[in-house]
Amino acid sequence: MNRSKIKKVGQEVIKLESLALTKLSKSLGNDFIKAVELISNLNGKIIISGVGKSGNIAAKIAASFTSTGIPAIYLNPVDASHGDMGIVEKSDILIILSNSGESNELADLINFSKKKKIKIISITSIKKSLLSKNSDINLILPSHKEADKLQTIPTTSTTMSLALGDALCCSVLSLRKFDKKSFVELHPGGKIGKKLKTLNEIMDTDIPIINTQSSIVDAVLIMTEKKYGCVVVHDNNKKIKGIITDGDLRRSISNINMNKKATNIMKSKPIVATSDLLISSAIVLMNKYSITSLIVTRKNKPIGIVNLKKCLEND
Repeated sequence: MNRSKIKKVGQEVIKLESLALTKLSKSLGNDFIKAVELISNLNGKIIISGVGKSGNIAAKIAASFTSTGIPAIYLNPVDASHGDMGIVEKSDILIILSNSGESNELADLINFSKKKKIKIISITSIKKSLLSKNSDINLILPSHKEADKLQTIPTTSTTMSLALGDALCCSVLSLRKFDKKSFVELHPGGKIGKKLKTLNEIMDTDIPIINTQSSIVDAVLIMTEKKYGCVVVHDNNKKIKGIITDGDLRRSISNINMNKKATNIMKSKPIVATSDLLISSAIVLMNKYSITSLIVTRKNKPIGIVNLKKCLEND
């Protein structure tokens, strides 16, 4: 096979699967909404099961739900038939993946769940399959061709099943109070979680600060003590009025009385940020304005300060 043909086969596979995903998207209806609502009102956990390649997809979907704070596990149906059925409880929801809906290995798990009156959501291609007939909600994959030349290897079907699992997870997530803070709590050691850290987690609350009545000498002393290369100026209401940097001092020191008010050399519109700003966004902001420290404010009152070095260390 020459290189151009290799490339063509790859493109055809991706095109075929992308068309199938578009078809799947258009097919979502009331059953999908019912499934999302059922999961959203869950009192127990989600148990996701499947055989073979469907099992691999099921495990990934379970991991996605768990990573967003929704308790979910993958249960191998063969293991379930040999003692692991005990993990299934009445308050749980069962999601079963099977392209044909006729996998013999699923029979014991289905029968057990029916006896316990556990709700079953199926993801399958066959509407009249054994799995569909025994499920409370059926998410039927639209007609499709597998992407290999024999049209037998689970390719398009598993891609659609995975996408449908992602759609369920994200739709449930949209109904819950799950924010960036929640994600970081569940991913403390991950790069993604680190990327979602905010200034609130790293800011220094010991701010180099003076009031509008302070002198330039006061500004120099505080700036030297705090080592941020700047000092914040606030009024009697604790609201920020401006900022003085070491650069401002250097430019003014030769022609100004050091006993004069610091407001004579301050910049009245400093670059500030709120405590919920992502660290990565703070780095972009500081680079944009060529500053090395950033004042964190709430209702125009300074509550913290961060420098570029600390942001880079935590990004």
